[in-house]
Amino acid sequence: MRAPRKSSGSSLRVQFSVDDPSEAHSGWYAAFAARYDRLYSRPERVRFAAPFLEDVLRRHAPGIEVLDVACGTFGLDLPLLASGYHIVGRDLSPAMVDQARRALRSSRRRADVGRADMRTLNLGRTFDAVLCLGTAFNYLVEPAEIRTAMRVFRKHLRPGGILILDLTNFDAWIRNPMNARADVDEVFPDGLRVIVFGLNDQDLRQRIHHARFITAVKQGQRLDLRFSEAPLRIWRQKDLGGLLRRSGFGILGWAGDLRIGRSYNPRTSPRLVAVAVRR
Repeated sequence: MRAPRKSSGSSLRVQFSVDDPSEAHSGWYAAFAARYDRLYSRPERVRFAAPFLEDVLRRHAPGIEVLDVACGTFGLDLPLLASGYHIVGRDLSPAMVDQARRALRSSRRRADVGRADMRTLNLGRTFDAVLCLGTAFNYLVEPAEIRTAMRVFRKHLRPGGILILDLTNFDAWIRNPMNARADVDEVFPDGLRVIVFGLNDQDLRQRIHHARFITAVKQGQRLDLRFSEAPLRIWRQKDLGGLLRRSGFGILGWAGDLRIGRSYNPRTSPRLVAVAVRR
């Protein structure tokens, strides 16, 4: 038998950092905006989500003017542009807005994209549809800011215009907790490897999901470990429906994902998607 080898110690240069918890993951988005689509907005997501959005808009929206209040990298909006919709995109993250503009240049398409907060947005015009996708609405935790955002959505819609609101389905999450897991493990062509570990828990009394990430970024002999956390509001179908009705919307339908034919099942659906009309 070989004798155990003594460890010579790690040859990695390790650096630790902690994001400001008051910034709701904004530091994380700034750091990874250029790689976000590869990490989370995979081609299969766009392949299913784009037809879903176009189908809902075609059946319910009175026209082709669309506002995306949390457009991110614009990955889900580009197919709508290609189908003839006029898109205005806003996002809170300057880095994500920059990435959206790069995506537009690469696609040789044009759209009005800029930085704004959905709680204070005031474009002075109305649209046929408002999109709020990808868990952005979950980041609004306080009742006052939730009500303010709903007023902003309604103010930017023409009578008969529709709101598509996409959230994480925490009913399924709470029944089958996924609080400690590797969300992402991706190796990029330049050799950089990104692993995102989720370390979450829920305060059901306060209806808060504590989203905590440890992101490991390895390139060569360097390893960066970054900790980021933010509270997210837990929404269930009944509560969200009540909010929409109190805010001047009528419910047109529910879906369990941004996919055609995926009805909402509180026990198994990954998403809680509401389609509502401005009264």
